[in-house]
Amino acid sequence: MGRSRSGAGTLPVSKLLKMRSLGTVGVAAALAFYVAWPLYAGYEIRNSLDGHNVETLNARVDFPSVRTSLRPAVAAKVDKVVDDALRKAGTAGSALAEKLKQSVTPRIVDGVLATLVTPEMMIRIHASGKTLKEALESLVLERAGQAEGFGGFLVVPQDQQGGQPSKLDEIASSYGIDLKKVVGAAGAKEGVAQAEAPQSVLPALNEMRAGPKYGLGNIKHFSLAGPFGLTIGVSRDANARKPELTADLTFVDGTWKLTGLVPES
Repeated sequence: MGRSRSGAGTLPVSKLLKMRSLGTVGVAAALAFYVAWPLYAGYEIRNSLDGHNVETLNARVDFPSVRTSLRPAVAAKVDKVVDDALRKAGTAGSALAEKLKQSVTPRIVDGVLATLVTPEMMIRIHASGKTLKEALESLVLERAGQAEGFGGFLVVPQDQQGGQPSKLDEIASSYGIDLKKVVGAAGAKEGVAQAEAPQSVLPALNEMRAGPKYGLGNIKHFSLAGPFGLTIGVSRDANARKPELTADLTFVDGTWKLTGLVPES
């Protein structure tokens, strides 16, 4: 009886110790996978931005996914620029809107995203000290305010497969519309989308300077987004209460990558 009680008492204790050991290993593995590894990926991205390392950025950032995540923010700004230009162009702008706006504006957004969401541009935005929202808005206005004016917006091919982007004024010409006459004069007179020269909006690649430094204090929230995703709110100001940017990290291709950026409104 005594041996039986002893045996009955010993076996559960050994099992409990084994379970605790396995639990500790599991917690450590989860922390390594969901905290340490993503933080290291973020550290590599930050160092790549500071060191202007395009190769590492390409390895750590899923640029097609980031473009998709930024589409609503870019589309909102492009829509505003287009609407303002057409409104100031009067009745001629209304005619243009009927033929072009619905079909071409999404392709303008594609052209802006293809130009802006690149490793080189991410480095320039980081070095500028601007928020992502400020930089995107400035760059959309810059694109619209260049020498070609509103018609200088790049428009990607409809099929998205190969081919060179066209400019908006070339697309308008295919509809028999002279965009410079419709929008250009009104834009020049009213100051539509007039922006600073490109180099004054963001520093040029050969004028890079150190961007803002980020630490754990800059992280404002951290949460799971499914079994292989994380959502992280970040602010340049460590003392800020709310994030100015939400970043999505996803475990793909055997590592954690940046797959989304959403500027806070």
